[in-house]
Amino acid sequence: LGHIDQAITCYKKATEYQPQWVTSYILLGQLFSSKGKADEAIECLQKAIELQSENPELYAILGAELLQNNEPDEAIPHLQKAIKFNPKDAASYFNLGNALQTEGSLKAAIESYQQAINIQPENANLFNNMGVALKSQENLDEAIDSYKKAIEINPNNSEAYCNMGNALQDQGMLEKAVEAYQKALSIEPNSTDAYNNLGNVFQKQDKLEASIKAYQKALKLNPSNVQAWSNGAEILEKWNLVERLDLWLREASDLLENIPADIKFMQAKLFWRSRNFKEASSLIATINFEAFNEIRKQDYFNLKAKCHDALHNFNKAYKCFKKMNSLTKKSKSFLAQNPNNFFDKATDQLKVLKSRLGPMPTNHSIEKTNFTPIFLVGFPRSGTTLLDTILRTHSDIDVVEEQSSLEVAKMFIHKSGYNDVIHKALPPKVLLGAKNAYHSELAKFIKRENSNSVYIDKLPLNLLNTPLIYQLYPNAKFILALRHPMDTILSCWMQNFGLNPAMANMVDLNRIVDLYSVAMETFEVCRTNCNLNVHSIRYEDLLDNLRGETTSVLKFLDLEWQPQMENYQKTALERGAIDTPSYSQVVQPIYKNSMYRWLNYEKYLIKYLARVEPWIHKFGYCKH
Repeated sequence: LGHIDQAITCYKKATEYQPQWVTSYILLGQLFSSKGKADEAIECLQKAIELQSENPELYAILGAELLQNNEPDEAIPHLQKAIKFNPKDAASYFNLGNALQTEGSLKAAIESYQQAINIQPENANLFNNMGVALKSQENLDEAIDSYKKAIEINPNNSEAYCNMGNALQDQGMLEKAVEAYQKALSIEPNSTDAYNNLGNVFQKQDKLEASIKAYQKALKLNPSNVQAWSNGAEILEKWNLVERLDLWLREASDLLENIPADIKFMQAKLFWRSRNFKEASSLIATINFEAFNEIRKQDYFNLKAKCHDALHNFNKAYKCFKKMNSLTKKSKSFLAQNPNNFFDKATDQLKVLKSRLGPMPTNHSIEKTNFTPIFLVGFPRSGTTLLDTILRTHSDIDVVEEQSSLEVAKMFIHKSGYNDVIHKALPPKVLLGAKNAYHSELAKFIKRENSNSVYIDKLPLNLLNTPLIYQLYPNAKFILALRHPMDTILSCWMQNFGLNPAMANMVDLNRIVDLYSVAMETFEVCRTNCNLNVHSIRYEDLLDNLRGETTSVLKFLDLEWQPQMENYQKTALERGAIDTPSYSQVVQPIYKNSMYRWLNYEKYLIKYLARVEPWIHKFGYCKH
């Protein structure tokens, strides 16, 4: 009849009169659970187990209650006992899988889900949760297969479609991810998760308005959805739309009763972008960073460090940058990258390059081509994004920004049975196929194609791909972006890069120094031995004389200066998302406070100076 409190009173009386009656404790526990009184429910179920320690159902019920009460570590042994007594208990296998997954024991969770599936092969929820565990393991193909099985069993499983969209998004299958989220919404139109995830995939597709619209729909359904507010703020900030960001954050603050940490963080970031460093620093000090997820914690210390740096609190800034990198090293993303393998391959390649005399062999005879891109290279944080932004303002220049297009050519060469591009010239057929593969991949990102266009492939660490580039295009032109080596190394360490095997080497100063030397020496050996066509430009010179230095680059490209290039910030603002850490800097007037910044941290960096000094002199920098 719905009189739960009265029922609880009756069962309490029953346990007083019949303290050995297990059923009363079970029913009393279930009633407490329905009232949200988990502690009382657990106490009753534990009492029932004391009375009937061989009853598998009691362990199953208690384990489920503990799991529901966010105590997976306590739930696991009870669920394991339930299964020991009853090996056919699919529900306990399912709950055990959920508990193990929550605890991060993914392999054991998957095994438990599989046991449940063996008992109940038509249970869609089992396949759905199995997919979640597989995705957490980065087994995306298997996760998608599991979601598909869940949908096959239950075509109206909105959650499985949404989860499949997440896996497809991680795979880079963005259009298919959109389809999955839209299918989820056709089943469950009020799914805030689906709208939020749809906004995320639109964000990756650089569809600003579609992304914001999706977040707004999520917020219409649930105005307190902090994730949608936070995601909307992030895309507006990433697109350099600071006025809209300000309005967005004000609206969030007005609607949310208690301003959450994520929104405070974005407010602090807005202060920092407006150069209100004191306000940003003060607001950051009020945020409990423990409320953040793994990635946001790194962002938090990065922003805190940049505020200290701007306020000349360099010791505090250094400690925050160090904390940021320490957190990165412990992150799942970092542990999945295997940075040592990347570094070892680069080092081994340099040894091979240095072991041979003279230029690398190549088939110059088929060099005649209508497509020869320019390669903009340089160690990361050497000013390549600023130069990219200035150059793309020219009407005849199209820059492809930070796409690993050469990897496609590399894969084609390897699949053709050739792994050595240093000692042997590639056969004409393989070389032509590799060039076509590269061209096709690069063309995906070319926005304007005409007979006068100059195409620039900008990826700084293509320094390490110079041997491959020489094989493909022996007469290619290189623009080499330089900056004081110590500033470059420090700036890499200060960035909270999106991680890949290369960028995972940027969290340790000692490793950055080593990688800098390997990358620069790789390029210089190729430059000398193969007589590469290179134009070098120093970041500091560009800041001092933008027009003069840019004109020099244009002359190298057989182009002339155009007046609109002076207002490159306008081009940057019109680009939308800029996928480098410099996205917020290239829309501002030129500031020179980043020149020779390393001197502010000299006491921390002095031990690396002797190893870097040869490059300092080679590139024309004095110590300061």
